[in-house]
Amino acid sequence: MGGAAVRVFLNASSLPERPAGAGVYTLQLASALAGIPGVEVTAASPRPIAGTRHWPVPASGAARRFLWEVRSLGDAVRRAGAEVYHGTHFYTLRRLDVPRVATIHDLTFFRLPRRYGLAHREYYRAIARTARHAERVIVPSGAVASDAVRYLHMRPERIRVIAEAPRAGLAPAPAEAVSAVRSRYGLDGPYLMCLGTAEPGKRTVDALRAMARLRESNPEATLALAGGRGPLSAALEAEAARLGVQERVRFLGYVPDEELPALLTGATALVFPSLFEGFGLPPIEAMACGTPVISSSAPAMTEVLEQGAIFVPLCDPESIARAAKRLLDSPAERAEYSAQALAQAGKYSWERAAEETAAVYGEVTG
Repeated sequence: MGGAAVRVFLNASSLPERPAGAGVYTLQLASALAGIPGVEVTAASPRPIAGTRHWPVPASGAARRFLWEVRSLGDAVRRAGAEVYHGTHFYTLRRLDVPRVATIHDLTFFRLPRRYGLAHREYYRAIARTARHAERVIVPSGAVASDAVRYLHMRPERIRVIAEAPRAGLAPAPAEAVSAVRSRYGLDGPYLMCLGTAEPGKRTVDALRAMARLRESNPEATLALAGGRGPLSAALEAEAARLGVQERVRFLGYVPDEELPALLTGATALVFPSLFEGFGLPPIEAMACGTPVISSSAPAMTEVLEQGAIFVPLCDPESIARAAKRLLDSPAERAEYSAQALAQAGKYSWERAAEETAAVYGEVTG
């Protein structure tokens, strides 16, 4: 951006202690924006973000954060001397003295309402509707752009598609790091991975059921489930026991960022059977580590992953098992998909996302 620096107020108040999904987007974008000449970022967040001016906000609870947004956000934007407001997680004030930009990550609470409890669903629908106040709306894929028009009645000309990207530092890990993480998590033989919180729309149960189908042909393979506990964690453990595959499933819990590259690199494939994604960070991050991906043919997935993944129908454990067997049985085929995965992940970067976002700031201030 030419001329004087544009001062941006980034509402990152929803940043959790253990970022995933939208939290990863906020951290990566804020840090990348800090490297763009002509952009000065003030980030309202529970903790400082590298390269940005920190504006402290309450650190716990959606209700407390929402109260801060209603009562104090507008004043914070004014006091920071901002020229642009950017809500990185939907929320946008109805009235503000500066132009507004909002990011919509997905609208699954409209598309798949049963994935959420009533209070959770209505809260997300309410804050998503506030994004209609923004002069520009950023979405990570064409699938979300279509949903924004359908569910929020937004004019397409106000929407900008800006792809997300793998986190910095995600790349194929060296053999010694893979060996260490295998030992730490008890992953002795070949393993498949699922990455993400145990939520209904992620359909991790289909990966478990695929393991039951692999029992005879690939008895040495295991399934590693990495991610914080979610509403279906206990149900998934019970399903593994019912299927008789509990000895072949490892519930790893939350995996620290520094262990993720080695864990992904060592996996035969990432299994991602989600019903819908706004972008799908886990599979593109797996690809950045050279890990083949077995993905559902869901909206955004075919758009983002293209030829770098093996696509299977929704809710089809048999197809997942067949795809996994191909990769488990053929090192050559796995190597081919690994190369394609690296090439596909290389199409995305946070530097480019930041440059495109800065261009949006230029649109609303110009």
